Amino acid sequence: MYRLEVTPEFEEDARRLDPAVAQRVILRAEWLAEHPEALRFPLRHLPEDLRGLHKYRVGDYRMLLWVDCHAETLYGVRHRRDVYGLLR
Repeated sequence: MYRLEVTPEFEEDARRLDPAVAQRVILRAEWLAEHPEALRFPLRHLPEDLRGLHKYRVGDYRMLLWVDCHAETLYGVRHRRDVYGLLR
């Protein structure tokens, strides 16, 4: 099981979400901490500072996170229409 770490950006994004959606995202993040094998591939073609970033779908939202050998670091959560422009 991984330990969850949260960035200030993630906290800000989560506060902007509808409470029901935020709850689903948090539950999914906790589930991923117990099942890291569900994260198969990191995103490709990212700037160097985002290397190794993973995306995980939670309904119409995308949770962005890094995984290392000890922890999952939750970077952000945004609606899918916003994520792809953000990563360019």
